[in-house]
Amino acid sequence: MKKLFTYSMLTVFTFSFGQKLFIVKSDEKFGIVNESGVEVIPPKYNSIEDFDKMHPNWAKVELENLYGFVDKSGKIVVEPKYQTIDNYDEYNDGWAMIVKDGKYGFMNESGKEIVPPIYDKIGKFGDFSKEWILVESQGLKGFIDKDGNIVVPLKYTEVSKFDDVRKNWALVKSRKEKLGFIDKTGKEVIPVIYDTIEAFTKNKKKNTELANAE
Repeated sequence: MKKLFTYSMLTVFTFSFGQKLFIVKSDEKFGIVNESGVEVIPPKYNSIEDFDKMHPNWAKVELENLYGFVDKSGKIVVEPKYQTIDNYDEYNDGWAMIVKDGKYGFMNESGKEIVPPIYDKIGKFGDFSKEWILVESQGLKGFIDKDGNIVVPLKYTEVSKFDDVRKNWALVKSRKEKLGFIDKTGKEVIPVIYDTIEAFTKNKKKNTELANAE
């Protein structure tokens, strides 16, 4: 590693054991040098955020409009390949939302893709269930759990909130415009084969058409 003395120093922050690091800029690119002037990260990034801002000991870096992370030794811990990396813990403890090629997913605190970025839309835990999150791809919806596993396959065009019609059930609609119900285990408790479903309360029929329910 070479010593650097000519960069414009922009930001100072303290490394372990009190050592200071400097975010520096050269030819419109950013890097990091230590207090001895030794280059830790060469100035090749379009931007570098402060360490520990999003993740302990990591800094988010931008390279040609794609984002990743480096650690304080200068090692790339997450390749700059994502259009977006959101803050950790906003959706699930230890998860950060990622966007790649316009698709959504999540990485964990190790930088591993716990949910691959393959979904067109992703909801939030608690919208439908505390333990599940609604995901959508190519117009079809299903659920993943807090381990990133698919618990309800993506095969429904519409999914209602649980408990709207019957406790622990959610109304679903198939690509063939058929209706049925799933429960909170993901099981189809009423087969998805009906054109309409009307809800009954007590002994009185409730004329609620669900054919167009969302």
